[in-house]
Formats: sequence, C-alpha cells, structure tokens
Amino acid sequence: MNKTLRLILTIAFTAISSFSFAQKKVVISSEELQGPKAGKDISINKDGITITMSNGAMNNKFSYRLYQKATMTITSANYNMTNIIIECDTYKNDEKRYLADGFADNMEGVTVSSDKVTVTWTGDAKTTSFTAAKKQVRIKKFTITLKDTPNDITGINVESNNNAQPMYNLSGQRVDKNYKGVVIQNGKKFINK
Repeated sequence: MNKTLRLILTIAFTAISSFSFAQKKVVISSEELQGPKAGKDISINKDGITITMSNGAMNNKFSYRLYQKATMTITSANYNMTNIIIECDTYKNDEKRYLADGFADNMEGVTVSSDKVTVTWTGDAKTTSFTAAKKQVRIKKFTITLKDTPNDITGINVESNNNAQPMYNLSGQRVDKNYKGVVIQNGKKFINK
C-alpha cells in the first residue's frame, strides 16, 4: 500500500512538473543599449533578438529612430515571439512628437494605444516587421515575449523491455526472471519485483 501510494504520488508530481513552462521576456531599451549611428540596414542584438532598421538611428540614449518610409524587422534566433510591446518616446521637439501613429495602419496583429505611445503586436512567429509609413517613429523600449518553452523535460520515451535478454544483478552475475531487487537488462537498471 505504502509503495503504491509513493508510486502514484511520484507519477502525479512528474505529470504536474511537465506542465510547468517558462515564459521568457527580453527587454531592449535605448537607455541601456545603443547601436550604430544613422544609416541604412543597421541592427542591434540582445539575448537572441535582432532588431534591424532599413533606415534609422540607434545611437541615441533617449530613443531609437525609425525614419519615415523605413521598415523595422524584429527577429528571434531561437523561439517564436508571441507578443511585442513597443513604447514610444513622448518628448516634444518643436511641438512635434514622433509617436506610434507614424506606423502603417494595415499591419497584421498590431494595435496602437489611444494615446499613441504604445504599440502591441500579437502573433506567433520568429520574425515580424513594422513600417513607419506616415512619419518618423521614436522608440524608447521593446518588450518581447517568447513562446512558452518547457523547463527541463522535453520528452519522455517509453521503450518496451526485451524480456528475451538475460538479467544480471549489480555484481554482474546472471540471475533468473524471478530474482527480486535491482537488476540490469538491455543495459538498463530497474527494480524487479
């Protein structure tokens, strides 16, 4: 009874732990990470995420600048991205603000907040693009959520035991099928009851 209960609890905890997932977020901020000066096809990298601008500037500590009619591509090297939050710079320059309303209207999976400061992309892809169709966009921060990935155990393979093979005890002596205790068969240790 006690052994059965222990076995059931072990199986239950294994099943529960296999459902636990780690969701990784990568935050890229202009304050922390600067890139190349103004130019074409410039990019920055952090934790497997690459942000490339076809025309822009990434060397300002206040904001990354995506120039008008330029495209910004965000790519993940390892995992699919499920959510990207882009926070724009609210600084006014000669009464001009370069907020999220500079992005194209018809981008799939993209929503712009009512105050035009935040852009949210929702999807499931390793790469996505944003176009500054209307005017320059100045970006303070990216928060990129990567797809749920299992913590440790990625798969359990259950193979049937070839009972035709001989069994051995831990001393290397050949034993019969009725032997009770830890045995080795097919190169694997198990408890024979």
